[in-house]
Amino acid sequence: MASPDPDDLQRQAANPRESAWVAASAGSGKTKVLSDRVLNLLLTGTPPEKILCLTFTRTAAAQMANKIADRLAKWASEDESDLIADLTKLRAAVPDDRLITRARRLFARLLDTAGGLKVTTLHGFCQSVLKRFPLEAGVSPQFDVLDERGAKDLIELAQNKILGQSRFADCLKLVAAATDEDGFLNVLTEMTMHLPKIKRINDRFPTRQDLKRAYERALDLPEDCTIESLTDDFCALSDEQTAELRQAVAVLNVSKTKTDTGNAARIGAFLAADANERRELIADYLDVFLTKSGTVRNKLACRESESALAALTTEAQRALAYRQRTANAAVMRLSLALFTLASAILNEYTAMKDERGVMDYDDLIAATRRLLEKSGAAAWVLYKLDGGVDHILVDEAQDTSPDQWAIIRALAEEFFAGNGLRPQERTIFAVGDKKQSIFSFQGAVPAEFERMRAFFKTAVENAGKKWNDVPMYISFRSVQAVIDVVNFVLRFDPARAGVVDDAEDATHISFRKKQAGLVEIWPTEKPRDDDTEKPFTKPVERVFAQTPAARLAHKIALKIADMVLSGERLESENRPIRAGDIMVLVRRRDGFINDLSRELKSMGVAVSGIDRLKITTHIAVKDLMVLGDFLLLPENDLALATVLRSPLCGTSPDDLSDEDRAKAARAGTPLNGIGENDLFRLANDRGGRTLFDRLKRHEGAPTPLGEAFAFLKDLLSRVDNMRPYELYAYVLGTLGRRRNFVARLGVQALDALDEFMNLALDFDSGEAPSLQNFLRRLRQNDVEIKRDPEQSFDAVRIMTVHAAKGLQAPVVFLPDTRPAKFHFPKTYWPDDGNGELCLWTPKAGYRNETVNAEIETLKEKDADEYRRLLYVALTRAADRLYVTGWESRKNGDGGWYDLIRGAVSVENDDGSVSYRVQKVESPLFDEPVLRLTCAQEQPAAPAAEQSAAKTAAPLPDWASRPAPAEPAPPKPLAPSRPDVAEPAALSPLSAGRLQAIKRGTAVHTLLEILPRYPAADRESVAKKLTAGLNGGGELAARVLALLDAPLAAGLFTPDSLAEVPVSGVINNRVVNGKIDRMAVSDGEVRLIDYKSGRAVPENAGDTPAAYVAQMAAYKKLIGQIYPDKAVRCFLLWTEKPELVEITALVDTMEY
Repeated sequence: MASPDPDDLQRQAANPRESAWVAASAGSGKTKVLSDRVLNLLLTGTPPEKILCLTFTRTAAAQMANKIADRLAKWASEDESDLIADLTKLRAAVPDDRLITRARRLFARLLDTAGGLKVTTLHGFCQSVLKRFPLEAGVSPQFDVLDERGAKDLIELAQNKILGQSRFADCLKLVAAATDEDGFLNVLTEMTMHLPKIKRINDRFPTRQDLKRAYERALDLPEDCTIESLTDDFCALSDEQTAELRQAVAVLNVSKTKTDTGNAARIGAFLAADANERRELIADYLDVFLTKSGTVRNKLACRESESALAALTTEAQRALAYRQRTANAAVMRLSLALFTLASAILNEYTAMKDERGVMDYDDLIAATRRLLEKSGAAAWVLYKLDGGVDHILVDEAQDTSPDQWAIIRALAEEFFAGNGLRPQERTIFAVGDKKQSIFSFQGAVPAEFERMRAFFKTAVENAGKKWNDVPMYISFRSVQAVIDVVNFVLRFDPARAGVVDDAEDATHISFRKKQAGLVEIWPTEKPRDDDTEKPFTKPVERVFAQTPAARLAHKIALKIADMVLSGERLESENRPIRAGDIMVLVRRRDGFINDLSRELKSMGVAVSGIDRLKITTHIAVKDLMVLGDFLLLPENDLALATVLRSPLCGTSPDDLSDEDRAKAARAGTPLNGIGENDLFRLANDRGGRTLFDRLKRHEGAPTPLGEAFAFLKDLLSRVDNMRPYELYAYVLGTLGRRRNFVARLGVQALDALDEFMNLALDFDSGEAPSLQNFLRRLRQNDVEIKRDPEQSFDAVRIMTVHAAKGLQAPVVFLPDTRPAKFHFPKTYWPDDGNGELCLWTPKAGYRNETVNAEIETLKEKDADEYRRLLYVALTRAADRLYVTGWESRKNGDGGWYDLIRGAVSVENDDGSVSYRVQKVESPLFDEPVLRLTCAQEQPAAPAAEQSAAKTAAPLPDWASRPAPAEPAPPKPLAPSRPDVAEPAALSPLSAGRLQAIKRGTAVHTLLEILPRYPAADRESVAKKLTAGLNGGGELAARVLALLDAPLAAGLFTPDSLAEVPVSGVINNRVVNGKIDRMAVSDGEVRLIDYKSGRAVPENAGDTPAAYVAQMAAYKKLIGQIYPDKAVRCFLLWTEKPELVEITALVDTMEY
């Protein structure tokens, strides 16, 4: 059977007139299909602003937008024959002159479109919707978006505030008593990951009593029960129960076994005791019937005591029910206490966000969904949005969460409801692959991909429109050998679960059938008796552990080094294999990464860092932080010693290998750092003196120690007068220490240094500048940076499979193939169909049937995603795939290695195992390697045509020359300020200031939004915007009166301009600023500047000179633009609010 034409499949998916759902297997060209569909939509006349393309990440959005723009730019300028060929391939039809003309004009049309093509993440789209409809959504019109780090910091503030309040002392005591310190922090951290669920539970149960009743129903507990009341009920035996148990005791007493007679004694003692005594004996009594794990004992009586078995079995069931109920009561008590704390933290976090006018990513989704589904303005908002979007395209649909799908569904339902705003052809398009759904921790549900396909298919077909289901299973990425192994795995029953449906034929086809490649399955590295853990050593000693993982890292490094350094050819491209061709994929960031990186570097192979890095663990950042420690306390000898041996004080020849010293010599890098011997001589025999005191002896000496002293002395003189960002910018920039780090650690250090500087800048912007507080904040927060996976330098990449999603490499190694270990969560959120409840079981003994069922469900989902992750890992390889692994002494089954090896094996009738692949010997292993190859059956592209790996070009001469003198006048770099000092801001801590600040912010908002509405609607809108503000009604009235005042006539109309940027030259001086509002009429121009947070003068004559000078500058600039119009100047004091004209004052001021 002939393979289908892949171009036909892609054209079918890219047909702009039909809605389509594309199931695109790995490497089948989904990105091309998405961009082709956008291009086809544009070619059919769809305006760019009517297309909404939703992607999974901002990086993907930027890449998609750039790809489309580049294609359109090419069409605008390429030869007509090339353009015709391109359009013919895209549309499978020769274009006419009209289409050619339209294609050439599309790039200009795109540039003219306000905001450009709408290619964004769903969060970005939600942000734009909420900014457009803030009143309808009930959000602040000027909200900012919290990133992950900002949200984490704010949650931590809320948590610390709540835990410090006495009203939560009982809950805190109960939670803390049930776990240790680490467990307490971990469970609180886990709860912050479930804030949307906590909010939903709060919405369902407005009072604690309502929530308690829900727990009682879910846990099958009587109303208002306690552990004490349940114990009392259990101890209160009926006469009938007592009689039956006494008969059982009599039978057991005559038994010849000690177990029976012992049990008889314990049961008898319990029966003879009063209620209070029974509570003391209950543990001993339960031990008769139940095991320590809480199950009924297999043997309640010996054979000769069988007549007592019925009564004992009945009592055992009652004991089991009691044990479970008391465990449930304990779970309810603990869960309520934990939920009360978490709910309070959520409420405080929400209040803090409202106070700061910020929203996190969850808020964006929840607020937009609420706006489109449930708000009273939903119909109107959808009607307005309906007028702006004709085509929705969803990328990575398998990773879209149910809440995100709800937003897309609300938007697209109008397309096919028959009552949309416009009758044009409208489509929904989604591309994804449920086999690659690996982001469940971000809310993705693989089943939702199929459910939404069925929903949209029904909606489209019911509307009488065309629908296309397009399966794409032809891989343009991988050679036949790799695809064969992928197919073996997809047909292997243990590997299929959760990846493909039972009856689904997921066979992949390789487009590269005639190109060479191979797959090797190496033996696993096994434990040895002489394996050792890593011993403690001095920092300069290179002594490493002997473990299976370390040995495997060495063997992989040997293989890679042999490939790269020997010039081994990549046959399909007829060129040597480069380090940048190789990708090593792991599931977890652990010690194996360090082992492999060290081995590769020792063999002279360039290697990039892991795809994610905790910023404070990077050695360059550690050096900068310890420099700060020294500057805060010069008597800190350990900090000073660390600084002296760091790249901050140069590089010593002692720190480099012979090869690295030779490289430094060739590059002209000076090796003038402080060596270990230098430091020893400095520190040795110094008595009670500090290390810095000893260093002072070298002041002025032309030696590494003398230069280090000068460097540190300079910084100590500046540290008290510099913000953290300024200080470190001076160190890395002005003093050139960034070059030192790159020379010593490689260009990979730049990621960490840049992120460190970003953190310093963020800190300076948001908090009082303090080096000590900056360092404390760094150490408290484990900030991670994401490295660019599409690196431009030639180095081996080591990354997690999640980070490699969407990437590929000619050569891929899979070493981390161990069985996945299930990590029990701290909390469980079972849903009975009416909504979730939070169950906290700090110990295994608290788990009931509901929790155990939830655990089994989670384990199954976890195993399914583990197998989908394997599919993603296998399909990253283009030409070569190497599978291996290491074992531990407690190895489980079902790991990736087992699944792959099992998939390529065949069990024969006699029970022996044969393989679908070859067995070959390898010098790296005692056992044979399994190998599958495919030959090069077509000519490879000439080596000269292959794109070489990008290497850093040498810096041009001008980069090392002094900067030229500033032009006169200089270019504006920031908003200009007058020479007159600006009045000091009023302290936010002074009496009434916080309320005044809120009033000022509200005035800004009212003046920005109210002019957009008709005069008749402004009062109701103003009341909504000031609801909840103390004195909001009076403030709204004053702003409305201000808008209607004769002095403000024309200033706040839709024709006036807001936030007008201005720049120009006055008296050979550059002026650069922004006018808050400007109104231009036939005879005059009026300028208005808002002033907040300053004392309001009694009259216009007392206006601070700095404000008058600022307006004088603006007036002169605007006068150059409108020389025939009078220019009037106003100040608006927002906290009153009051509008004051200062034109007369401005005319007396020279700027």
